[in-house]
Amino acid sequence: MNLKLIILGVILIIIAWIGYVAYAAYTASPTINAQWGYVDEKTTEIWIDARLSKPLLVPASVENLTIEFMGIPVARVARFDYSATSTDVSMALAIDNQNLVNSLVRYLDNGQRGTVLILLRSKLLGVIPINADIKEEISENVLAYLNFTAESKEIANGLVKTPELVETTFDWAGEEDGKAVLVAHMKFYNPNGFPIPVGNVSFDAYANDIKIGHGKTVNRITIPAKGYATLDVETYIIEDALPKVWATHIKNGEVSKVRADIFLDIEFMGQEYRAKLVSYEETVQTDIMGELNSMLDDMIG
Repeated sequence: MNLKLIILGVILIIIAWIGYVAYAAYTASPTINAQWGYVDEKTTEIWIDARLSKPLLVPASVENLTIEFMGIPVARVARFDYSATSTDVSMALAIDNQNLVNSLVRYLDNGQRGTVLILLRSKLLGVIPINADIKEEISENVLAYLNFTAESKEIANGLVKTPELVETTFDWAGEEDGKAVLVAHMKFYNPNGFPIPVGNVSFDAYANDIKIGHGKTVNRITIPAKGYATLDVETYIIEDALPKVWATHIKNGEVSKVRADIFLDIEFMGQEYRAKLVSYEETVQTDIMGELNSMLDDMIG
């Protein structure tokens, strides 16, 4: 047989195969769905399933896909199922819960500026390497979402009212003994017609009945009559408790109950009064999976 004809035939087959792959990829009309998979205190899995209208006939493999946040690996591909002759593709993305917490602490420590890096190492046809490093800068003020308020209450048989907690803002203050430290700036309004000395303000914070932090100050301030004053409270977040809170949040369908019991000591007519200012409770609901599926839908048009 003529060698030139054999070579020409092979070239034509390759060209036809490439043309089919391009056509199949263009007309594949994939459907993609993401859902929460296995979840415990250590790991959270996201399962992603895709279905193509026709097989691509392209042997491919993913050797490594890692997502880093603030230089810390927070997620990796634990499973990738794909066949060149199949229309189904599935992948499991495993999130390291503790590393996710550690990366968030580093993000706060860096002035709420950071980088997300996606590292892809794969092969096409078993031999052709396809590598990609995708970097995205982030500067979201996550502390701005935290705010405690509380109404005034009557104490001492109605002779005096507790200060109203108008707003609470937070600043990052670093780490201490495995705890993230925030400074809560609590702004109070005194509704009384006389100054109110305020001693200690303290609170305990819970998420899904898990204690996640506490705050306390021993500084004293005096809030002027019908006036305002701000008291700084050091707040300690228990980092080791957060992975369990996250896992519970996902298992509850992305719903969490957050509670903060706030107490304060005030002085009135030479007497010390300890009052429970508020038991602040809120339901926090996210839609991470819904947003992820919307993003996937936008990607495939």
